Amino acid sequence: MKKYNLLKYLSIFTIIVFIISFSMVYQLLQVFAHSFTTDDTSYFIGLDKRTKVELELAYKNYPSNITLTMDHTDNAARLVYDIYYADDDVVDDNDFIKRYDKSLGSSNSTTYALVVADLLDEVLRNYADAIVSEIDLTNMSNLVLLDNKESLTDSSVTSENDSSNVNYTKFFSKNNPIFNYPDYETAKALVIEVKDVFENHLKSSSSTATQQSIDVISNLEKDFEKLEDEINNNSSPAELMELVHLQIHPSLQTGFGLQTKMAMDDGQMNMYSGQMNMDE
Repeated sequence: MKKYNLLKYLSIFTIIVFIISFSMVYQLLQVFAHSFTTDDTSYFIGLDKRTKVELELAYKNYPSNITLTMDHTDNAARLVYDIYYADDDVVDDNDFIKRYDKSLGSSNSTTYALVVADLLDEVLRNYADAIVSEIDLTNMSNLVLLDNKESLTDSSVTSENDSSNVNYTKFFSKNNPIFNYPDYETAKALVIEVKDVFENHLKSSSSTATQQSIDVISNLEKDFEKLEDEINNNSSPAELMELVHLQIHPSLQTGFGLQTKMAMDDGQMNMYSGQMNMDE
């Protein structure tokens, strides 16, 4: 009986340790998921930009490709619903107009840098959907895949989440076939929108130009051009993810003071350059 009780308690202890360990690993991976601290204004403007992109794509494809027009119209309708109900105080058209004007009037360079970060996430999501990639390109924890290219491209590996086959070869491959063309169109159009926001709201926003700010703007300008080229030339998801997370996001953070949601009780975790630093 004593032996039985001992085995029972050991089993329970083992299960508890496993659950705690799994929880800690999961939370750590969630911390690595790149996310800037946003606000209502940047969220509202981001939705507005995405809505206009989808409406413009619907108009562009009409009447030559009615299928694409309907796809983009459906996307626009969902975004219109989201933006209308983004503020609980908005109950009619007049309220929405006031909210719209207030958002545009109260925005600054930091707001638009957050908008750019949000649009970049949508670029990655739409590109992944276009080629049907199972890997979340917006999650920084997936950057570890870049260090395991050789082993991962040998064959498909089973995902722990749903036991489906994850095609890691596609993640590293160029010229993947486009399965969902509306998503590909959206990804390309959003990059153009990112460049437009950058030109009109960020490029000349610094009132006290320092060498650092000049370098940041120069780097962003080059990286946005590179991102557009990579999307248009159907580069690998790995290349896009690396460019956005390891080059563009750090520049936005440095140049416009963006705060991340990666803060922990005993410090800040910084994943840039593949390193994790703790601020004591």
